[in-house]
Amino acid sequence: MIESKLRLKNLFQPGTGVEPPYLAGRLEEQAFFNDQVEKLIEKRKIGRDMIVYGPRGNGKTAMLRYLQKRTDDRIETLWVTPSEFEDMGELIDLIVGNDTSLLTKAREIVRPVFDNLSASANIGVAQVKTGLSRPKETLALKALLREKCKKKPFIMIMDEAHTLNPDIGMALLNASQDIRGEDWPLFLVLSGTPDLETTLNQSSATFWDKSNVFPLGRLSLEDAQLAIEIPLQSCKVSCVKGVVEEVVHRAHNYPYFIQIWGDCIANRLIVTESQQLTMEKLLEAEHSAIAKCANIYKQRYNELNKLNLMLLATDIGNSFTETGNQSIPVQKLEKLVGLSLQKQGVLVSNETVQENIRKLSHIGYIWQITVHDEVKGEDPLLCYEPGIPSLMNFVRKQSLL
Repeated sequence: MIESKLRLKNLFQPGTGVEPPYLAGRLEEQAFFNDQVEKLIEKRKIGRDMIVYGPRGNGKTAMLRYLQKRTDDRIETLWVTPSEFEDMGELIDLIVGNDTSLLTKAREIVRPVFDNLSASANIGVAQVKTGLSRPKETLALKALLREKCKKKPFIMIMDEAHTLNPDIGMALLNASQDIRGEDWPLFLVLSGTPDLETTLNQSSATFWDKSNVFPLGRLSLEDAQLAIEIPLQSCKVSCVKGVVEEVVHRAHNYPYFIQIWGDCIANRLIVTESQQLTMEKLLEAEHSAIAKCANIYKQRYNELNKLNLMLLATDIGNSFTETGNQSIPVQKLEKLVGLSLQKQGVLVSNETVQENIRKLSHIGYIWQITVHDEVKGEDPLLCYEPGIPSLMNFVRKQSLL
């Protein structure tokens, strides 16, 4: 029991990008990533970059951290975010890292491009804040990546890529495409919120959508249950029939909430020295879990308020309530948005409708999915579903006060 207590204590760790105790679902994403790793090791051609996007809390960073940790020392992996560099020179610094031999090469390759500007801290290249897509700089980046890949297969994972300077994005995507086309062992992974699509479109790298693109929303019912059940079973905790389904229902299949509920349940099991999750134990954990989830509600509510989206969010929440939180076709949602904006006295155009949908998607209030009609065999239908149904309920309740 002592060993189980220790494992339970830190089993679920809700937090930004924290690796889950069990990576539930995301099988297609895992398979693609692992396949590229095998190709790198076997020196086979990498055909595509990997693009992952979705609302916060759906486990993008956690999934990529999980996958990164399971690559071996035959591959070098660089994890980077745009907040770590302001210009091309600082990005090159990060790529070079502590490799002294590559540093020498980098100075030979890169310095001539920036030799008329002041030196940066590491390589001695300039801080370049404009003209980042100029051919010379892209060529220098390509040359550096070739040298990097000569030493070892190289994976660059860029998280929070929706904040990437579009000019640097264009240079990076162009370099990746050309390097991979020359059969160098390079694999680029970009991850971010739904705004990542906008950022990549602004980069003018029109081929980016030929990458393997993975939208990450909430987990399926089955995967959400496994995300709770398998970690508890690893600590020899049994689950009474129906209780895991109830946990998942309360967490709305939302990965971050699943970790919160799991953590609160684990704490109750430790306190009560129990090895069985019952409905009683779930109810004992309820107050703590709801309080922690409420912090997310408040944060998102404040974001909606700040962006003047509260009335629109309420109207959309009411519409989803009428459907029992079932998906709504894209065109119907666009009409709902237009009517809500019109009601507020906003001049309605396609641009204003799409901009408001983009903002709601960024916050994670709504999420675009593809619905397949397996019975009729019809073409898939683009729809929207609630990003977190309980968040919509929270927003609606505030409007009734």
